[in-house]
Amino acid sequence: MKLLRWLALTAILTTAQAEPLPVEIFAQPPAFTDMTLSWDGKFVAYKAEFEEAERVFIRELATKEVLGVDMPSVVANLFGRIGSITWISNRRLLVSSYLGYVAIDRDGKDYSLLTDGARIYGVNRTDDQYVRAGRLLYVDRDTERDQVMLEEYDPPTGRVAAGGYVGLKYPNIIRLDTRTGHFTREEENPGDFIAWFTDRQGVVRVAVKLKGLKRSVLYRENAQSAWRVLEGLGDDPKGAELLGLSPDGQYLYVSKVADSGRYGLYTYDIAADKLGDLILEHALYDIGPMNLGGPIHTPAGRLIGVRYYTEMARTFWIDPDFAAVQRQIDLAVPQSVNRVVGISQDEQQLLVFASSAKNPGTYYLFDRTNQTLGKFIDVMPWIQPEQMAEKMPIKVKARDGLMLHGYLTVPPGREMKHLPLVVMVHGGPWSRDTYGFDPQVQFLANRGYAVMQINYRGSTGYGREFYEKGFRAVGTTVQDDIEDATRFAIRKGIADPKRIAIMGGSFGGYSTLMGLIRSPDLYCCGIDIAGVTDWAGIIKHGATLNPDSYAFSVDRIGDPQKDAEGLKAISPVHHADKIQAPLLIVHGRDDPTVPYEQAKALTAALDKAGKSYELIAKFNEPHGIFNFKNRIELYKRVEEFLAKYMPADL
Repeated sequence: MKLLRWLALTAILTTAQAEPLPVEIFAQPPAFTDMTLSWDGKFVAYKAEFEEAERVFIRELATKEVLGVDMPSVVANLFGRIGSITWISNRRLLVSSYLGYVAIDRDGKDYSLLTDGARIYGVNRTDDQYVRAGRLLYVDRDTERDQVMLEEYDPPTGRVAAGGYVGLKYPNIIRLDTRTGHFTREEENPGDFIAWFTDRQGVVRVAVKLKGLKRSVLYRENAQSAWRVLEGLGDDPKGAELLGLSPDGQYLYVSKVADSGRYGLYTYDIAADKLGDLILEHALYDIGPMNLGGPIHTPAGRLIGVRYYTEMARTFWIDPDFAAVQRQIDLAVPQSVNRVVGISQDEQQLLVFASSAKNPGTYYLFDRTNQTLGKFIDVMPWIQPEQMAEKMPIKVKARDGLMLHGYLTVPPGREMKHLPLVVMVHGGPWSRDTYGFDPQVQFLANRGYAVMQINYRGSTGYGREFYEKGFRAVGTTVQDDIEDATRFAIRKGIADPKRIAIMGGSFGGYSTLMGLIRSPDLYCCGIDIAGVTDWAGIIKHGATLNPDSYAFSVDRIGDPQKDAEGLKAISPVHHADKIQAPLLIVHGRDDPTVPYEQAKALTAALDKAGKSYELIAKFNEPHGIFNFKNRIELYKRVEEFLAKYMPADL
């Protein structure tokens, strides 16, 4: 088999077995994250850890001078995390966080605390109005007025869930001055619009309505025109993903299911109200947001390429000049996935991010005018790629014949046989594992463990049919896929059948628990991080935040009313007595996605059943463990836990 030949070759080429490295090497967050290029190509902004919280830094490329933006800690983020960084002019940035939007100049001055909780602390505004902001919709690139258009929600749309979290829907649109904090409402929501899209002039031209599982896409010629439904896009939310308007506003870019059953990238003719030209499709993989991809536009709005994933990240360039640039970069930086992540206004300066499973990433600057490529900075300079392990694509046939794709990471210097194996299950479940650097995987490999990651049915990126096979299959057929992949590793002699652990976060944590419940002979221990334990409870929690999520959950998981017994059958909290293997439970006490009550209910059930377990529960942690010190503790506990119940051969 081609796969096995590749695996055998990779095993031969593997570097010598690495010595155990300090835990901090893997637990420490990147020094530079989410770097973005200014419009004039003279500056970059990025996130970096400072005093146990993320901060924004700006660096001038010519002088390499660094300007730190020491935002007030209460504003930086509720959990010390920053969301997105967006240049809104050559001199100013918009920064998002859990507590709202903040704007700053590139010299780190003139803070404006603009929305939500952050606005409470604002010092340069004259009103006391609370602004509940959502997605950034538009930045005017033709002027530098430092104004933006944002989604904004009325107070009655918020519903408070456990922990005080508020769900918002049906946004209005405001135009916000990022220096003064003053705003005007540009669009009133008629009551059922869930999303808006603007053209390149900032005119709202497209809207999306959703009621239950029925969706409508609406269009208007200008701000004064009436809305009309685009009938050709149908009413199925899964049928097409909107990616935006063309620069001339005459057609949409959509990711739509093609005849192959995979999502392809198309134009949509608005005037004719029908699907237009096919831009790109793949025989096996989706093209579009369902596959962690999307269109690449120039700052002027011209579509020049598309990102998508096959066994690794790919870029398809529509523009032949950029395709030629990609070839130059790939020749200069071989054995790496190289992606253009920033383009200057004149399209001559490019920010390039190069990475691999062994290399967490390096930023380069490409000057198209001078045809030069220069290394700028490593995101984790303490990582030595030659000490890391490669991640290899694998294919596994499930018991019903469905082909599953995933990845196998083997400890450096080890033969691919009789290895202790950690089956790491991705979250979602409507997401997927991809090729790339994963510090958790590398930590386990450094400690002598092979790691297998399988994209079970329901994972995105492999076509609509594969995606929908995961509906109403949580805890049953999805779990079978994970088990089948594990038994494949045993059958091929890769895994030691007596040393297999299952581990994952969110849905992966849930799958860990179900794996221990359904296959007690297969896994010798499990590590559940922020896992769902009670589906009826999590569906109720989601509906409290967003009532529209209820129909989504019923469609994909089950109906808490009609399928009450079925949901109990797939909820670990009701089967804690069946868990025989050692279990480590990890949960953030401030988790807004899977509330800590889910972990508390499980531990209560385990206590009642007389089962032992280990628990790590941390305050001020959201959905997962992010604080540096907490991550060090987590990695050490994981290492001790695995060494106790399935020691590796170091």
